Amino acid sequence: MTLPTAKTPKTTDLNKQTILLYGAPKLGKCLAGNTLLYDPTTARPVPLSRVVDAKSDSVFTMGLAGLVTAVQPSHYIENGEAPLFRVTTQTGRVIDATNEHPFLTRNGWVPLNELAVNERVGVIAQYHSFFGGTKTDPEFIKILAYLIADGSLGGTSPVFTKNDDEVREEFKQAIEAVGDGYLEYDGSSGVKQVRVKGKSIGRYNVLNFLRDHGLDGKLSGEKFIPDFVFGLMRERLSLFLNRLFTCDGSIEKKSISYSSKSIRMVQQVQHLLLRFGIVSNLRNRFIDGQLYGAELLISGKSDVLRFLDEIGVYGEKQIAAERLRELLYSVRCAGTQLDRRGDILFDRIVSIEPIGVGTVYDLTIPDTHNFVANDFVVHNSSFASQFPEAMFFECEPGLNHLEVFKVPIYSWEAFLEACKLLAKGDHNFKTLVIDTVDNAFKMCSDYVCAKHGIEYEGDMGHGKGWALVKNEWHRVLTRLASLPYGLILISHAVDKTIETRTGEYTKTTPSLPDRARNVVLGLVDIILYGDSISRKDAAGNLVVDRVLRTKPHPTYEAGDRTGRLPEMLPLDYAAFNSAFSGTASNSTAQSPAPGKGTVASNSTPGSTQAGKAVKQ
Repeated sequence: MTLPTAKTPKTTDLNKQTILLYGAPKLGKCLAGNTLLYDPTTARPVPLSRVVDAKSDSVFTMGLAGLVTAVQPSHYIENGEAPLFRVTTQTGRVIDATNEHPFLTRNGWVPLNELAVNERVGVIAQYHSFFGGTKTDPEFIKILAYLIADGSLGGTSPVFTKNDDEVREEFKQAIEAVGDGYLEYDGSSGVKQVRVKGKSIGRYNVLNFLRDHGLDGKLSGEKFIPDFVFGLMRERLSLFLNRLFTCDGSIEKKSISYSSKSIRMVQQVQHLLLRFGIVSNLRNRFIDGQLYGAELLISGKSDVLRFLDEIGVYGEKQIAAERLRELLYSVRCAGTQLDRRGDILFDRIVSIEPIGVGTVYDLTIPDTHNFVANDFVVHNSSFASQFPEAMFFECEPGLNHLEVFKVPIYSWEAFLEACKLLAKGDHNFKTLVIDTVDNAFKMCSDYVCAKHGIEYEGDMGHGKGWALVKNEWHRVLTRLASLPYGLILISHAVDKTIETRTGEYTKTTPSLPDRARNVVLGLVDIILYGDSISRKDAAGNLVVDRVLRTKPHPTYEAGDRTGRLPEMLPLDYAAFNSAFSGTASNSTAQSPAPGKGTVASNSTPGSTQAGKAVKQ
């Protein structure tokens, strides 16, 4: 060993820095409040705004292998007002989202502002075994389907209009079965009609049923499917759709269609078909240039056959349905130009339109960091994956649809083995990403406890358990930080209440336990806090900017030991790299003025998952 004779020059290579990046719970994934989610327990639709208000509902997420499963959000967030854009796809799916909201694509998660017409985004093609337990009387289900399809709900009593004798007879029998009466007659156009009548004063079961579900008096374009239908058992939901298509459906030469003046109802039917794995295309219908309603078209061979097997039709249309089945069995394929992969369909965007400003909401989902909304798969952005030649330690799910190099990590032993391989240098990676460092620390703690025959760190007196965990944690992180690569530590964010002698305040920090976080903070060169601010543009429109905070502040953790970064940057890798290398202009580096906006969204700046921290 010899003593140094010259000072070590400052490291100006971004790929040699140690960076901690984490996002506030209110940064990123923002959707309109009327966006529909579906309760995994009841199977009923719930607006996102109500999910946030209740702060208790579970939701659907896309997990490993693209399977849709239930999950409990960790944060329920109302993000104030923000500009919204309406995305419409080829199959007719519609969702209103903020401009920076990320969507699933074939090339990973991409924010809306980087998507264009004709690009494809991920939507649900099938929900597996997603049915409720509601056992509504089958007769009421038939009556409901018939009346919202071919019934008049105005006036003093509902009227059903149908020439199919078998269907009309079933309707009459159902009316009698629920305790009401009817009057059958020829309508003015010669079509047979059945008017429902109560049998006695105060006893009008069908009308009361319609009133209970908000359908009494609704015109054709105002009709909708009541929430309880979404929660029906499989066979009764099938019965409802069967009778609905019996009236408003049509058996075509090689396809099946469904139409209604109520666009809302057609959208509801499209979702309910997904419960049976049936994909359909929704398109608006126009008469003389005026919007008249909407139509669903089931055209893929497998979708048509599944409809005939799982749902079918009743009455006269059964003959046409069986002919269609025989025809399709002899058809080699029926192309739909739909890019379906298992439970996910990559649906082509047909329009992206600004629709004004609205209150937006968000959920933070642990582990998978995505949720299903309006049958779209929505997620947060990926900042860490843009670092040069990045390799991910995948310590929790969430990278399945991001094209990155990754090593699945399920134990501390696996983590150590991967570290040894990387230390040998027989690879081309320049950036190592631990996603998430929270899970990595948990694995470290479990490993040390198991090695010493204890269940928890505190089981060893005088702090010996924690000392052992801390030593192992510090040893491995220090070794990784000394390698000639960038190291990105991704962590969730959490709001903590800080008490002082004069009061208390809230501070956003990485969600690691304090003792583990202190080790991390002592190693990193840069702490980046992902935030979101709102401002007005020159035209007075509300604009939401995603930014990186780099300097210490009482309400969040941030810091820059290199001294190369401005106080705030756009949440963009190119802008960050330019600012660090000194090539960014002042306007690019400073972006929106700090402190002049309010937190308006909940995306996670530096990772593939919302609310995470990154070390480079």
